[in-house]
Amino acid sequence: MMYTPNIVPRSSKYGNNYWTSLGPKVGMREVTLYSDLEFDHWIRIETTPDVETYCEQYPKISYVFNGELHTSIFDMWVQMKNGTIKCCEVKYESELNAENPRNSRTLKQIEAQKIWCDNNGILHEIVTDKDLRKNYLELENRLKIFSVVKNNAQPKCTEEIIKILTSERLSLKTLTEQSNIPFKDIHDACIWLFYRGIIDVNINECIISTQTEVQLNESSESF
Repeated sequence: MMYTPNIVPRSSKYGNNYWTSLGPKVGMREVTLYSDLEFDHWIRIETTPDVETYCEQYPKISYVFNGELHTSIFDMWVQMKNGTIKCCEVKYESELNAENPRNSRTLKQIEAQKIWCDNNGILHEIVTDKDLRKNYLELENRLKIFSVVKNNAQPKCTEEIIKILTSERLSLKTLTEQSNIPFKDIHDACIWLFYRGIIDVNINECIISTQTEVQLNESSESF
């Protein structure tokens, strides 16, 4: 089931950057994001194999603050492959400081979101800049993974690579030598296999290159 994002006028998101791009996990529809931080979070969602689908700027809820009715739109609704649903709010760590009176409305909004999620049996997740940007290697690799999946068809050599791989970690260089498949095809095929959850890649340890190590994900379903 596809949900429709609650797109708001760009002018109402004062001080934030504006991004649009096509999302592979949502049938290559246009995805709209309102800050660099939301963009980083979206890249993580798009490149997390356990995510089935998502909808940004969804759902929209109402709550009362200072005696007035307000609305809040979650930054992202996410459905995992195991059926779990979660609603995510993306914030800078500084916005969560309860000692700053300027954050009172933000904190009330988050409280309202938590109550709504509890009442609807949905997980509530707050994602901060510290969560998303703690490892620049991971972020760079996820950007590369997204770019490959978005702009390139899945290479035909994926089945051959799966037959070579075991539960032991092999470098892309070793895979290239053992298969006689061009490195570019090995590189893109392993990115696709990671994207689909078939293999594990050490994206937190080094930029994806000949030295990158991969191995079969034993918990994955058949390709």
